[in-house]
Amino acid sequence: MGAMLEATPVRAFSDNYIWIIHGARQHTRVAAVDPGEAGPVISALEQQHWQLSAILVTHHHPDHVGGVSELVERFHVPVYGPAGETIPERTVSVAGGARVHLQELELDFDVLDIPGHTRGHVAYCGHGALFCGDTLFSAGCGRLFEGTLLRCSAH
Repeated sequence: MGAMLEATPVRAFSDNYIWIIHGARQHTRVAAVDPGEAGPVISALEQQHWQLSAILVTHHHPDHVGGVSELVERFHVPVYGPAGETIPERTVSVAGGARVHLQELELDFDVLDIPGHTRGHVAYCGHGALFCGDTLFSAGCGRLFEGTLLRCSAH
């Protein structure tokens, strides 16, 4: 049986969330997903006595990467981000088919290429969760800035 994932939403800006994730067996080590702002992440870390171990980024837009540089400067953690995009402080380039192993959290994620919102947009899938940035919402999908709609048909 795989490790259990826990995800905590942290409010950012007026209409966004940053996800803080950790494994069920390891509650003090966490990763931040798409930290558009550093302040809310730092506040959550301090309030919950968590230690940041990694950052996962889905795409290059400022509301998803704006806090990366400050977090890396303060916590010196690896940053996983799409190979096809310019991501500040990225240390590990990922693309569809890759697997991200967060050893300190005992969690693994499959990386999916999901271009459209941006050409290099990726998602992280694992443990019953999908962190898909700005490509899928409860009432639709994000805007297409750099890509085109993909048409799928069953054969």
